[in-house]
Amino acid sequence: MIKIFRRIRQNLIMENKTGKYLKYAIGEIILVVIGILIALQINNWNENRKTRVKENVIVKSLNDEFISNSKYLEQRFKTLSSQKENTQYLLSLCSKNHTDISADSLLTLIVNGCIGPGYSPKASTFKRILNNEEFNLIRLDSLKALMNQYSSVLELTYLTNKMILDDEEILHAYSNDKFGGIAFGKKINEAQLPQELFTGVEIKEPTFVPNDIVKDPVFESILTKRLLYYGFALNRLEELQLLNNTIQNFIDIHYSLK
Repeated sequence: MIKIFRRIRQNLIMENKTGKYLKYAIGEIILVVIGILIALQINNWNENRKTRVKENVIVKSLNDEFISNSKYLEQRFKTLSSQKENTQYLLSLCSKNHTDISADSLLTLIVNGCIGPGYSPKASTFKRILNNEEFNLIRLDSLKALMNQYSSVLELTYLTNKMILDDEEILHAYSNDKFGGIAFGKKINEAQLPQELFTGVEIKEPTFVPNDIVKDPVFESILTKRLLYYGFALNRLEELQLLNNTIQNFIDIHYSLK
């Protein structure tokens, strides 16, 4: 192709056709510019395609984690709701003039209402994407805004759940003083650790009077504070669940993920 253009230029020069030569030269320049523009367009298209592939990989990994985390958040919400109900029932006992609840039943209610697993939502992929250059590969500002909102609410769920876990130390101290540490410890660990842990350990039956506990203002104060903490934590978890579902729906609408 280049040889053909060269011959045409040479023929025009040899024939002294300056006007035609200039027109040809201009046309050749235009063709070259068009060729460069087409090449740049193809290159840009290819780069954009690669970027979109990377974005889809990122969004898919994010979506997979959100789907998995939905189950955890649902279970966590159920756990805290159950603990809240048990705590409310314990507080109702505090308002009665007399209760015939046994010591063992009271311990069971306290453990079920106030002792539970730690809070550990799945967020490693989300945090990684949010805090490095992968976040900039997401082209939709609406998704970025949702992710930033999710990050704020996620931190609040950590905070409110930590308040509950930290408050257990106060309950443990009170329980060791009122119920006897080892009896209370066994009751806590019945559902959390193997029974073999207490093999060979002599455990005496609780000797406290349940009515004395439920009428103790300190005990009532502990329960009241925990009930507030459960309310805070459940509100934040509900908000996080809603955002989790919103982001999943947004991804389903705007992305075609395999």
